[in-house]
Amino acid sequence: MRKLLVALAVSALAAGCATSPTSTPIFSRAPATPKLSPADQLLAALARVRAMDDVALANEVARSRGAADTAPSDLANLEAALALAVWPAAEDAEILARLTPVLRETPPSAPEMRAMAGFLQGLVLERRKLRESATAAAAKSRDDRRETLAQKQRADAQQERADRLQQKLEALTNLEKSLSNRKHADDPARRPR
Repeated sequence: MRKLLVALAVSALAAGCATSPTSTPIFSRAPATPKLSPADQLLAALARVRAMDDVALANEVARSRGAADTAPSDLANLEAALALAVWPAAEDAEILARLTPVLRETPPSAPEMRAMAGFLQGLVLERRKLRESATAAAAKSRDDRRETLAQKQRADAQQERADRLQQKLEALTNLEKSLSNRKHADDPARRPR
């Protein structure tokens, strides 16, 4: 009986080791994809949006805005801010609004998230300064053009006045010459009365 129990245990053990079609294999043939760190995800998102054309970028901005609004997280806000920073039609205020929660979060967010948010904030603030200085330079250039045009118009008016005065002077000189060339111009007795 003991031999029978041992044989049954060995056969049960052998049956348990056999693979059945419903069991999961321990090793799979597909390589496991490693989970990307948030920094790597942000770099991948940046590479992806930089390679997009204007239409695809506008669609990506809309998608990332929706994702950040639906499930606000540091990563979602940063991805939306990255897409907006690359998109030419983006407003600086919107980008800064997406970065504010990441920069002011308590407890602080991951260092790489804060670093990327700080980088984007610096980029946006510098871009804002450049836009403001370009606007000021354009206004100054416009004012300079107006002033130059006004000076040219004044110079043209003065030249016309000088030309008229020169013509009058030449006419008076010609009149004086004609009067002095007349015969008997010096004889007071022959002058017309």
